[in-house]
Amino acid sequence: MEKQVEIYNAFGKDKPKVEQPLYHMNCAEVLLRAANDKYHLNLNEESFRMLQGFGAGFYSERTCGAFSGSLAALGVLYTEERPSDQAKMTRAAKLLVKEFEEEFGSLNCDYIKAHCKDPVSGCNPVKIRAAKVFNRVVEAMENEK
Repeated sequence: MEKQVEIYNAFGKDKPKVEQPLYHMNCAEVLLRAANDKYHLNLNEESFRMLQGFGAGFYSERTCGAFSGSLAALGVLYTEERPSDQAKMTRAAKLLVKEFEEEFGSLNCDYIKAHCKDPVSGCNPVKIRAAKVFNRVVEAMENEK
């Protein structure tokens, strides 16, 4: 999934410098788009727009957008139609929290930015690492079968 993240991290970089911010995708959107591509979730554009408020930790440096986008993708992969006890999604969410905290030391955007953000490429390396975390969670969930 790292390859897909790199593609979305570069989205709009071919545009004039002044226009590039208009093409920016936040961390939540990038992770959901990357998971959509890799895991064939068949999401539409409206699905990605729903994640606009999750960027930059809800634009208040709270819960990391890369985490939020990852959790949204796990919801598509593992939430069962009702009636269901949602046990599989519960396990996936708990595993994502555990793996994300182990990888970054926190779920909080402000902490992750302070410790992991690159001065030149911003949160791009965070998104790539988050993709690796996501892949580990999916692999662990698939190995349960």
